Amino acid sequence: MTRAEAEDRAARLNAEHAQRNAYRWMARAAGEAWEVVRVAIPGGVRLDPLHEAVESRPRPQPPEDPRPLYSKNVGGPWVG
Repeated sequence: MTRAEAEDRAARLNAEHAQRNAYRWMARAAGEAWEVVRVAIPGGVRLDPLHEAVESRPRPQPPEDPRPLYSKNVGGPWVG
């Protein structure tokens, strides 16, 4: 089997096989020839793409500093 044939076969198996949710097929070199191998997918891995995005809203502006102007500009009476 050539590399192109093995990649085509792996792509067809990934698209049509009944157990495509549990396994992935890939082409790999076996000496001079190529072969299709089956790899188990670990649990918790999503194969289907996400369909919707979660839109985030802009964060509100932080409130104004409640300290008096003297404390903001100079640092207050405790700064020495």
